[in-house]
Amino acid sequence: MTKFSLQAKICILVPWALMMMMMMMHGEAEPEFEFFLQPRHLTWNGARNHCQVCFKELVTVTDKNTQVIAQTLTSDSWIGLRKHLHPTSNSSPSSMPWSHWANGDLLTYQNWYPGWPVLNSPGGVPGTEDLCVATLSFGAWVEKNCSELLPYVCYDERSSGQVSVTAVTTSGATFTWQPVAGGISHYRVEVGGGIHLTANSTDLTYDLSNLTAGTRYSIQVFPVKCERTLNPQVVTFYTKPNKVPNLNVTKVTETSVSLSWNKPSGHVDFYQVEVHGVKRSETTEGSEVDGLTPGISHTFTVLSGLLNDPAWSEASHITTATKPSKVSNLSVSENTPNSLLLSWTPPEGNTTHFRVQAMNDSNDKLFESVVGREWTHTRQEVRVTGLPVGTKITLSVVAIASGTVEADKVTIVDYTAPEPISNLILKSTVDSLKATWSRPAGSYSSFNVTLRLDGRDVDTTADGTKPVKNFHWLKAGAKYTVIVRSVSGHLQSQPLEKSKFTLPRPSTGATVISTGRDRLTFQWTAPDNIGTPTYLVTLNSSFWGQHWSFNLVNISTHTFQNLTSGTRYTFQVRTVTDEAQSSPVTISHLTDVDKREVSLSMLCSSSEPLLCANDATEESVFRQLKAHFNHLLGDHVFWKLEKQESENTIS
Repeated sequence: MTKFSLQAKICILVPWALMMMMMMMHGEAEPEFEFFLQPRHLTWNGARNHCQVCFKELVTVTDKNTQVIAQTLTSDSWIGLRKHLHPTSNSSPSSMPWSHWANGDLLTYQNWYPGWPVLNSPGGVPGTEDLCVATLSFGAWVEKNCSELLPYVCYDERSSGQVSVTAVTTSGATFTWQPVAGGISHYRVEVGGGIHLTANSTDLTYDLSNLTAGTRYSIQVFPVKCERTLNPQVVTFYTKPNKVPNLNVTKVTETSVSLSWNKPSGHVDFYQVEVHGVKRSETTEGSEVDGLTPGISHTFTVLSGLLNDPAWSEASHITTATKPSKVSNLSVSENTPNSLLLSWTPPEGNTTHFRVQAMNDSNDKLFESVVGREWTHTRQEVRVTGLPVGTKITLSVVAIASGTVEADKVTIVDYTAPEPISNLILKSTVDSLKATWSRPAGSYSSFNVTLRLDGRDVDTTADGTKPVKNFHWLKAGAKYTVIVRSVSGHLQSQPLEKSKFTLPRPSTGATVISTGRDRLTFQWTAPDNIGTPTYLVTLNSSFWGQHWSFNLVNISTHTFQNLTSGTRYTFQVRTVTDEAQSSPVTISHLTDVDKREVSLSMLCSSSEPLLCANDATEESVFRQLKAHFNHLLGDHVFWKLEKQESENTIS
């Protein structure tokens, strides 16, 4: 093996030591290289020229790549080392042999075949001044004549760079890439994913269109140099998903809103629903958002999203208000025949108006009004007018928020007041009463009829529908009051009342219970089934032209005084009312006779049936009077005729 001179050793080792020191000081790592064996046979200069045009340079061998390069070799091949390197555009002159590689790097690694290089020979190879290095197929180096035709190994730095994607839309994108230095003729663009596209470009940008929304695409940009494709710059991206179409509100409650939408064209993995800064994910085309405030306007935003990409679609928006809470404590008061007062408690939350409606049983709308909320009042009220008389009315109140969103309806059923009846007529018998009347104007549902006696209700009939009522088994001669009200639901009209007596029955069992010369006491029995009876009692004497009459209340005995002794009196008792009286019960009786003197002239003047002739004797007159008074007075008088000395007397 050829021995190196001290000068040659210094020339080789010193640059290598300096390079190692610089690498250790700066911590620089070698760039990543690729190695290309070129099968064409060229001189060293031709090989170098080709490598410089289509690659980086003839290969520089280091301890790290020698094995990799050796694996590509099939024969002796030029490498980028020359004894006296002539300067090129990217190298500096070399004054010492074997000091620099073709790319200008210092020679820091050597792998000579034993006996090489031949430093003591002027040219190494006899007859040559300058020599070039070839590597044997197993990697060792030898010197060869630079004009020899051999294959060669070029190297190139692995191309790198990043493709940047901008202006991504649902159907397109623009991407740019970094330039690669050194004779790049053009760039081949390959797009995969939703489409398969290959295109050549001399620019550093490319526009894509007609892409599918929400789809992953891969882009490779291959620099092409001397018809050789270099390592690509790559990137993947997703087109934006399409915005959701037909966003609608399907259901609204007091605290929730249900949304629906259609799946957008293209690809989408999930949806994001946002309201008031709160976000929720959905995998289906709908969402029920709860926990909302009643009666408040809410704006909902729905976005389409992809699992592997942070970009969202354009937003779809919809605004609606939750239902306000319904009213409470609905009540009706001040019912009249044509109106009523409806009141309620407004709900909590945002309520701006109330819709008030009145309907009849046929669902005819009788009244409707929208009223604003009185925020200063704890109770809201509306006078509902123009209603039919005595009618069942269904009233409803609906709270309204944001002008259009309505709460659940709250209803109450009530009635307008009925009009009173008219023309109440009563007809009576001794034990019955018949009431008739005219129906009221307008509607009603029934009649309530009350029979009252002495301030106490004795009969009440509710829900009658005919304008007539018969009362039976009543007390005779009693004053009954009939009260009639027309009825509509729970309401009654003003009452119309009238009073009438039942016809009186006659008394029974009239008798004299006590007598005297100037008094008579009579007693009788009250009629059956009578209330508080009133009697008309009379006493008459036709002989004397006497007459007495008294009204007695609930008394069935009476004494007549200041009567004439020995006189027959006729007594009558009638049961009476303010309107009628019964047939009389009649009896006659004599007052007691005193034993006293009666003058003939008195007898003659007081006896209408007797004619006392001027020439009649006393005896004849007395005989006639005896017969007459026996008839009048019966057995109560004992007659005794005696002639006295006194003139015109009878003892």
